[in-house]
Amino acid sequence: MVRDMAEKVLLAELTRTQSLLQEAGKLAAGIVIVMGFQLLDARALMDSSSPWAKKACYLSFIVLGVALWQAFCGMQSKGYTSYPQGNTLWDKLKPETVSEADAEEALVQMLLKTRDQNARLNDAKVRVLYWCRWLLFVGILMLVGSQLLDAFVTGMTE
Repeated sequence: MVRDMAEKVLLAELTRTQSLLQEAGKLAAGIVIVMGFQLLDARALMDSSSPWAKKACYLSFIVLGVALWQAFCGMQSKGYTSYPQGNTLWDKLKPETVSEADAEEALVQMLLKTRDQNARLNDAKVRVLYWCRWLLFVGILMLVGSQLLDAFVTGMTE
């Protein structure tokens, strides 16, 4: 029964990992789309008579670039562990001196350690994606601000 529970918590953590990887991919795609829209208007903003609009455009591009880098960091899956491959576990528990109870305990310990390691990595990934979302939000605000500032300055000079 303990082994079944350990397997369930490990599976839940692996499911959480997949969810976070998908979220990071979606964030990266969204950031690329926003950056693409920004690049479409970059020439108009660079020709703007407002130095503040130009600075806001540069800053938003930098912020979005950092957000994209964070999203790619969130897509990394290094360090995660899963069930041992091949006969690794069997070779460890195979000797006749290991009782069935000891083998069961070793298996549960392995599952729990694996789950703990994956949970730590997932918690770090959650923090990275949290900041990625905030950077995306700030980048969008800066992009909209640069557009509004350019429109305001252009409207005043006409």
